Amino acid sequence: MGSLASDRLEKIEYNRKLAYKICETWSVPKGGDVDPFFDLFHDDASFTTMAQKGMLPRLAGTLDKKGFRDWVYHESRITDLSVKVEGITADENRLALEASSNMNVNGNSYNNYYHWLFEIQDGKISAARFYLDTLFAKKAMEWMEESAARENQS
Repeated sequence: MGSLASDRLEKIEYNRKLAYKICETWSVPKGGDVDPFFDLFHDDASFTTMAQKGMLPRLAGTLDKKGFRDWVYHESRITDLSVKVEGITADENRLALEASSNMNVNGNSYNNYYHWLFEIQDGKISAARFYLDTLFAKKAMEWMEESAARENQS
């Protein structure tokens, strides 16, 4: 029985460390490499943003790994991405992560707070659910599109 408890504690500690790795690899400078973040996920992972489609048309609902990677890649071409751990609750196969962002988007400060729930299988993330201030995120997406349009005109 001691071995089972030890295995359980090892998985929990691994998932706690994974929370920091998530934020570390999601924090990339403008134009940086987003692949280390996506290496934390299974190839068939799902990414669900808990928002109404009308609020966040490109992100609301569930995306596959490629779809979510495309979004993060696009975002990272426009601004530095900075995400910080605020709180962690870990279990053997689940990780709840409270995080905050600090970004400057098109001259505007974007500081949102998030709750992310990850399902973990075999040391990698198999599913992610994102909860955030969708109204503020919608505004930040507008700022990003304005910035991208401005860069395309240059």
